[in-house]
Amino acid sequence: MKTCLLIIFLFSLTGIMMAQTASVTITNGSQGANWNIPTLSSSITKAGKNYEHIETSALNHTVLKVNSLVFWNVSVQQTVSSNWDPLLKLYVRRSGDGTGLVTISGGSAFQQVTGASSLFFSGLLGLGFGRDNIPIQYKIEGLSVLLPAKTYTTTILFTISGL
Repeated sequence: MKTCLLIIFLFSLTGIMMAQTASVTITNGSQGANWNIPTLSSSITKAGKNYEHIETSALNHTVLKVNSLVFWNVSVQQTVSSNWDPLLKLYVRRSGDGTGLVTISGGSAFQQVTGASSLFFSGLLGLGFGRDNIPIQYKIEGLSVLLPAKTYTTTILFTISGL
């Protein structure tokens, strides 16, 4: 019995360094699976006003699936391109739990995404079942008529690691 438990334990350790990544591109110009942010021109009614704006995506703009044995973390990081304005602040949140036999925690409040990888949310005791259809929503702040008129693009990198 001890040998059987030891083999199961050692087998589960082989997944310690497992990691998956997924990326999403945020832009204000192209079509497709990307989140396209509308221009502010339709809301301008008076000259001399800044018209700052906060934009949020659909509740399920991105849907993640996580497969892991026992415990997993999802980290998030922004890959800033050369045309990204530092006045633009990007946020992400988990807008639902998805489906599956896993306890999921964290990530339900908007958190700012930066160039440094940070913990987004985690799951426990998946026993190989994982979690499907985890909805992700985005928010961007700093949209303003004072930003130069051009296309701004960034990529959000999700890293899933677990045991």
